[in-house]
Amino acid sequence: MRGPLRDLLHAWRGLRKSPGFIIAALATLTIGIGANVTIFSVVNGLQFRPMPFGDRSDRLVTVHPTHRLLTEEPGWGDAEISYRDLLDFRSAPSVEGMGAYLSRTYVLSGEAETAERVRGGSVTPDLFRLLGIDPILGRHFLPEEGTAPGLETSVMLTYQLWQRRYGADPSILGKTIVVNDRARTVIGVLPPGFQFPEWDQMYAPLRWDESPRSARNVNAVALMRPGATIDDTRAQIGAIAKRLEELYPETNRGYGVQVVPIRNSYVDAGTSAISVVLTAAVGFVLLIVCANLANLMLVRGAARQRELAVRAAMGAGRGRLVWVSLCESLILALPGGALGLLASQWALDAMHSAFGDRLPYWVRFDIDLRVTLFAIGAALFTAIAVGLLPSLRAARLDLAHDLKEAGRGLSLGRGGQRLQATLAVAQVALCFALLVGANLMVRSFLAMQTADLGFDDRPILSARAFLAGDAYNDVRTRSTFYREAAAQLAALPGAVAAAATTSIPGDDGGSKQKLVADGRTSEDDQIMVEAIGITPDLFSVLGLPISDGRTFTAGESDDPNADVVLLNQSLANKLWPGARAVDRRVGIRIDNDIAWFRIVGVVPDVHYEEIGEETEPSRLNVYIPYARDGARSMALLVRAAGSPAGLMAPAREALRQLSATFPIYRMMPMSELRRQTTWEQEFFGNLVAAFAALALALACLGIYGLISYSVGRRAREIGVRLALGARPRDVVSMLLGESARVGGAGLVIGVTFAAVIARLLTRTLYGVSADVWLFASMAAPLTLALLLATWWPARRAARVEPTAALRDE
Repeated sequence: MRGPLRDLLHAWRGLRKSPGFIIAALATLTIGIGANVTIFSVVNGLQFRPMPFGDRSDRLVTVHPTHRLLTEEPGWGDAEISYRDLLDFRSAPSVEGMGAYLSRTYVLSGEAETAERVRGGSVTPDLFRLLGIDPILGRHFLPEEGTAPGLETSVMLTYQLWQRRYGADPSILGKTIVVNDRARTVIGVLPPGFQFPEWDQMYAPLRWDESPRSARNVNAVALMRPGATIDDTRAQIGAIAKRLEELYPETNRGYGVQVVPIRNSYVDAGTSAISVVLTAAVGFVLLIVCANLANLMLVRGAARQRELAVRAAMGAGRGRLVWVSLCESLILALPGGALGLLASQWALDAMHSAFGDRLPYWVRFDIDLRVTLFAIGAALFTAIAVGLLPSLRAARLDLAHDLKEAGRGLSLGRGGQRLQATLAVAQVALCFALLVGANLMVRSFLAMQTADLGFDDRPILSARAFLAGDAYNDVRTRSTFYREAAAQLAALPGAVAAAATTSIPGDDGGSKQKLVADGRTSEDDQIMVEAIGITPDLFSVLGLPISDGRTFTAGESDDPNADVVLLNQSLANKLWPGARAVDRRVGIRIDNDIAWFRIVGVVPDVHYEEIGEETEPSRLNVYIPYARDGARSMALLVRAAGSPAGLMAPAREALRQLSATFPIYRMMPMSELRRQTTWEQEFFGNLVAAFAALALALACLGIYGLISYSVGRRAREIGVRLALGARPRDVVSMLLGESARVGGAGLVIGVTFAAVIARLLTRTLYGVSADVWLFASMAAPLTLALLLATWWPARRAARVEPTAALRDE
């Protein structure tokens, strides 16, 4: 053991004599390992880190309905199930328990506090027990506390809400707070960080046995029994769904069920695919780092050629020679890995600062044990990969030659020079693939930002609003309030028009409804559409003319029994291709009944779902008068004559004068709203772009090092050329040609890697495609960067004094 330890100590003494080499090597290791640890932390948080439900994480599943009209793709959608169906699904033998939650909007008010809207939910009293979550203060909901939404008497708070609004008051238990204009008693506070399912802050107990079976509006979570498999659970719940279809054909015909792990409900296939691409991207960066360090070690190994030859002559075996050559890279690996972890922590903190408020509560990009072990593994892999090639070369010494020649000058030999060039080619190839991937991801984000919503969203201000309390139980009262609110906003200086709607274009779709055309009322004729409640001036706000017919009148907008609708152009064309839709009738099916409406107008198509998430139902829109929908939660849209941001303060003040307790939230220009809905693409695109920039810099450094070494090795040759009459530009051209050959070989190989990445990304990203121009547009700047990296050492070589070069040799 003394021998290997002595070799490590000797290697450290040798490294201390080359501080420049240590700095360069550690900086390169920090970049490579830091980038890899950062991305692994992201992937770990999304894909591998246990969900925050303790030992129940692997047994929790979500249950979703399937129907041919719910999604145009086979498989499951994110639609809710019926509460009555959920009660039947609980009887599946492999299910230990099944709970449900219903998304809600709550308004907190009180004499000493301003009204505040918070996201929340109604949950079955046993849901948190099923999740394995216990309150840190108070107790769980009791079964008898469950009731229909709006009739609750008790609530639970998240830790964040308890701290922020109630000052972490330890006596909060048993206190009465005003929620949606009704008194509720606080019975518990949940653990820090918990905001199930993603951002909720308050919960009320749900029991809704009297709800109709046709009402599919709750999200179901099931806990499988220990030892049960998801296939068993899926088969058993599927059998129950089949039986319900036979028992209740009027409400359950055509409905199946899908059961998926709870993580899959939050991390979709597209995000998983992008995670794979990110992992590959930083893997490429690490390989480029290895190639750069290997080149440095090759040159340093050449300087130690005589030392290794002496060791071999004294009887050192090949294994010992390999170990001696590996020692330096192993010594560098430990501090390199530690610095990489520190750099990764800094990057993760920056990401949390930039995107933390948009991440679900269960997503944390922390450095845990798994990430730390990955960092150690990455450091060891880099050390071995970096030291292996030079060490294997050291094991193949020619003693006679090396003892005689090693002292005459620094030389890698032909084999070492070929290896150095091969590493540079690999760097260029990997860098090109990364540049192509980054280009696609950034272009996808930009495409989402500029995607056509059917109108110009730049002059529009959007805000969310909610009418809580018994004072607004009557739908006509709500309709009058929103009409007055829109009128107040439209009267602001700088405002052109204002309207209220249940859905903001580009942010969320409408409510799914089954629609039939007059004269075609069979089950096979129904189609799924999205219904949107509006006030009459919506299309004036959007700047869109009515294509045919008219919009709603004020009387129709305020009438809960109004029987008029508008269709978008795509829906009109689907129902009556080539014919006029105005004055025809459509019916919205509710169980066995059909509510009939007269079409009074056809309007242009508007994109309602988030960009990239459009489905067939979301393309088919039916607009109904506001009072017919009667939603308490609405969006207010204002068209500005200038910048919509300038209307934000006046709009808040106008609405505050209308009602001091009227909560307005998420007020922002629609362009900002669009950016927020595409944060994932922005996040991943920025990451890959940053790694591509790192890869480009490292590849340029690799080429620079290769040419610089070539200049040093060929100083005598260059001096002879210049002495025989070669011009400086001839020397520059020769070295540029050498760089071009390496870069060209790297580009040829890189096209293969890039094609694989492009094929994967174009399947998951929005609005991008891979063509010859994509590859050409990335090859051009890479080639230019490599030539610029070659220019400096080539220019230095061209200024060599022939006599000095010949004398030094």
